[in-house]
Amino acid sequence: MLAKLILKRGKSAYGYDRAKISKETSFLGLLSNIFVAVLKVILYIFTGSISILSDAVNNITDCISSIISILGIRLAAKPRDKDHPYGHGRLEYLISLVVSGIVLSVGFQFLKTSVEKIIHPVEISYPKSTIVILILTIIIKFWQASLYSNVGRKIDSVTLKAQEKDSLSDTLITSVVIISIIIEKFTGKLLDGYVGLLVALFILYTAISLIYETISIILGRGLSDETKHEIKSKVSNYDGISNVHNMMVTDFGPDNMIVIIDAALDYNLTLEEAHNIVDKVEREISDLLGIKLIIHADPKGSSNEIVNSVSLALKKIIRESLNIYSFHDIVLEDNKIYIDIDYNADSVKTVHEKENLKIEIRDKLKSIYPDYEFVVKLDAIF
Repeated sequence: MLAKLILKRGKSAYGYDRAKISKETSFLGLLSNIFVAVLKVILYIFTGSISILSDAVNNITDCISSIISILGIRLAAKPRDKDHPYGHGRLEYLISLVVSGIVLSVGFQFLKTSVEKIIHPVEISYPKSTIVILILTIIIKFWQASLYSNVGRKIDSVTLKAQEKDSLSDTLITSVVIISIIIEKFTGKLLDGYVGLLVALFILYTAISLIYETISIILGRGLSDETKHEIKSKVSNYDGISNVHNMMVTDFGPDNMIVIIDAALDYNLTLEEAHNIVDKVEREISDLLGIKLIIHADPKGSSNEIVNSVSLALKKIIRESLNIYSFHDIVLEDNKIYIDIDYNADSVKTVHEKENLKIEIRDKLKSIYPDYEFVVKLDAIF
């Protein structure tokens, strides 16, 4: 219900105000994290349990994460300026790295503390209310994860998705702590240090996963296969458009994804007609998917007999090869013919293999058209 209310408050005629929604969600998360952390710190004071303390400190780092996220979202929402013409959206990814780094350092610290507790175990007395309070914190953290999930997926926020994973990890960690307390109570086995070690490993795993995911985005992970397919499918359904290929994504932040694709249009269209088709597709798909779509128009067919003949020869070469999918952008300049080839990047990987593929295509075409030189460019398809 709170997720719907936050989304409703942040919705306008122009879509969702991601900054406002993210800040309100993170603020609610901060309040709930403070409450959960205070409860566990109080339990630690009464029990001296390292597993409860590590769980409490994990929640304290969640508070720090929420504060950093709120500040980061505010900075990322700053409008574009002269020095940053594409905005400040990438700050959201950098904030995720900072949060992950904090979690990682906490994990290593408790790894050390837990090992010391295993070597020198201490018997612990747990108040009767301990399990009840810990179950309450699990319920709060599960609600928190649900809030992050519902809002984060709706506005596609990397930061909120990261906090969702962290909250779910917290519910699992606290569950393990409860189980260890029950086992200790009925068997007398001292498991506090071992559970603290397990909690530390969970913290480290969560941090490393978040770091990997964020760095992957910064390095240019691009769009998911489903989104790529959706873009190609929707663009291809427009009259006058065919053979959508060569997709390139530049991510300036979740609110500023620039997608560049090539699409074939009939060569005999006038410049005005081709522009009108491309402009309509760019505008409608951008609004529909929340991206900035840019289309480079390639001619489909040609008035040149040699180009048409080479196209037919290439189709035959593609049918006979497992490593070539398609071709596009055949350009004739004097006696040189430039061709872009879409190849299977899963089977052709090394520089040597790519060069051999180019030579193979050039030699086959050269044997048919000895008066022309062929310049082959390879475009990877994964």
